[in-house]
Amino acid sequence: MDTRPFPRAIAGVAVPQDEVSEATWRWANRALPEYLLAHSVRSYCWGAEIAKQEDWTFDRRILWTSALFHDVGLTSIPTNTMCFEVEGAERARRWLERHGLGDEAADRVAIAIILHMQPGVTLDDGVEAVLLDRATAVDVRGAGIDAVQRIRDDVVREFPRDSFDPRFLRAIQREASIRPTCRSAALLDAVGLARWMAESPWAVAGR
Repeated sequence: MDTRPFPRAIAGVAVPQDEVSEATWRWANRALPEYLLAHSVRSYCWGAEIAKQEDWTFDRRILWTSALFHDVGLTSIPTNTMCFEVEGAERARRWLERHGLGDEAADRVAIAIILHMQPGVTLDDGVEAVLLDRATAVDVRGAGIDAVQRIRDDVVREFPRDSFDPRFLRAIQREASIRPTCRSAALLDAVGLARWMAESPWAVAGR
């Protein structure tokens, strides 16, 4: 995939302009399938908008890098040795440290990635962890979608949902079939992710 120009903003949402954030953008365009790249970018935008609505101060570089990396583990399910979010967090931490992000910041990214699959994330876990958790809930199942109403159409126009729902669901189902003790399996069996997605505001609106 050709790398898109590094954006300064997406639908009016500022993108951090440091070297690590730009390198992460280039990496994401090469490493992620289109459905996950668009999902990751939308998640960043939703997180930033939620922070604005809540009047929370946050580190855009941490949110940007954690959003772009958060589902990379779904691209390597058969060869992973851990649940995809843990695998992804470790890959993100190593990559970001090699590319100049300090240990403390890389740890915050890794924590946000791991926690986005866990229930009960709080501000004690870090504001970026809460934002990624809430943002991915918006994008996957439409939970809290009203918080992003102001930018929703513009973001989706730039980064469409297209085949996201069925492809994401298949990836989660594959993870659960291989590693039934991971959170993915609980989301499918106990939470009913497939039904939740089918009944989400995105699905109802045909987006």
